[in-house]
Amino acid sequence: MKKWIGVLVISVLLLANQASAFLVESNYMKQSGGAYVKVTQVTCDTASSSYCQSLCQNPTACQRPEPYCRNCAGTTSPLLRQLFTEISKSYAISQELNDRQALVRFLGMEKYVLLDIKSVFNYYTPVGGEAFVNELRTFCGDAAETALLAVKLDEVHQPMALSYVLCRNNIGQTSSFEVKPRVPGIGSRPLTAPLIFNLN
Repeated sequence: MKKWIGVLVISVLLLANQASAFLVESNYMKQSGGAYVKVTQVTCDTASSSYCQSLCQNPTACQRPEPYCRNCAGTTSPLLRQLFTEISKSYAISQELNDRQALVRFLGMEKYVLLDIKSVFNYYTPVGGEAFVNELRTFCGDAAETALLAVKLDEVHQPMALSYVLCRNNIGQTSSFEVKPRVPGIGSRPLTAPLIFNLN
């Protein structure tokens, strides 16, 4: 009996620890006036409490409103079109961030929006549809449905660049990846057809 109680207590502690591990999410929050605002929610455990502390002066949880995104609602942004329709053809992971400090600096100092599979800015593919999820699998594998795209905004709040892809790892924490645009390969392959110059 004591063994079972010990196993149960350890299981509860492990689940509680996983539930409060470093996690970045994006949700809508209702304000007192009834309007909804998009917020970035960051949850920290004991090991990552310094990140939440630096973001919001709270060691366990943080909510930061995301700024208004100009020209995100509609089809005027070529960047958003690219992200929602062919992100895997346009971008590749350059590296995983082992130190979360760079991501925390980004979340605390930059203007950005977080896009997910149910983003209201997706005017290009069915919201939550398989096509976009399959694109995100290139970056996040089986966790594609919880992936977030961190899109940096310029000085007038228009989408400027994809900065990070955030994936949930197998222990429920956020892993962040820097991305880079894919560059078409340029090679020096020999021509297969002969060139004939006629100088008449």
